[in-house]
Amino acid sequence: MSAVSAAAPLLEVSKLNKHFGGLYAVKNVSFGVQRGEIVGVLGPNGAGKTTLYNLLTGFIAPDAGATIRFEGRSLLGLAPHRIAGLGISRTFQLCRPFVGMSVAENVIVGALGARRHGITDHEALAAGLLRRVGLAGKDRLPVEVLSYGDQRRLEIARALAAGPALLLLDEPFAGLGSGEIEDLSTLIRQVHAEEGLTVVLIEHKLREFMRLVGRVIALDFGEVIAEGTPEAIVQHPAVIEAYIGRGNVDPLEAGRAA
Repeated sequence: MSAVSAAAPLLEVSKLNKHFGGLYAVKNVSFGVQRGEIVGVLGPNGAGKTTLYNLLTGFIAPDAGATIRFEGRSLLGLAPHRIAGLGISRTFQLCRPFVGMSVAENVIVGALGARRHGITDHEALAAGLLRRVGLAGKDRLPVEVLSYGDQRRLEIARALAAGPALLLLDEPFAGLGSGEIEDLSTLIRQVHAEEGLTVVLIEHKLREFMRLVGRVIALDFGEVIAEGTPEAIVQHPAVIEAYIGRGNVDPLEAGRAA
């Protein structure tokens, strides 16, 4: 893993709240992500993880009083495409390919933002990214024929096409077999190391998740309940209780079949 800068955080979040009616989906969340980190966001279903991503990327607006800063610039009030143009790309919990387009065209869409303004050969960029994620030779296929695992790889290729500094992955291992998870985990490590990407990921496949990340932010009922190394988090009483209730059970075992 690359060295983490001691400078100001790449991403800084403070007093982030979002309520729907009387229910807080995200409550008083504050954290920072340093350039070069791989950070995991952990929590049971309903903990507020995807809502957090939606707030960070402009799909929904936070309640008043929040701070979200990326490379020192406030993201509050910016539309998703503006935030992507500043250098934050994301994938989604459910694959969202552009149906009716080819695999390569799906990737090219990701390269049409502000950070790729000088690119003239979008097809070459798409072909290179598809090779990188293991989809070489599938450029011209209709996206509908891809397997679920290949759609997961396509999501990452499309996110990388935007030229991000920060990549947000929402359950990238969901629905994959053990071999596919291992391959995709290797890919995430490679793009992190070779391109200097900062990565934040949500995942329920906890064993691979804990091997991949250097730091974990644990959420429950929208609040941060613990933050630290994977080794510390799996022993944290609040994390254990959030996953399996009271009792000294390894959260990794609780998440094995998640």
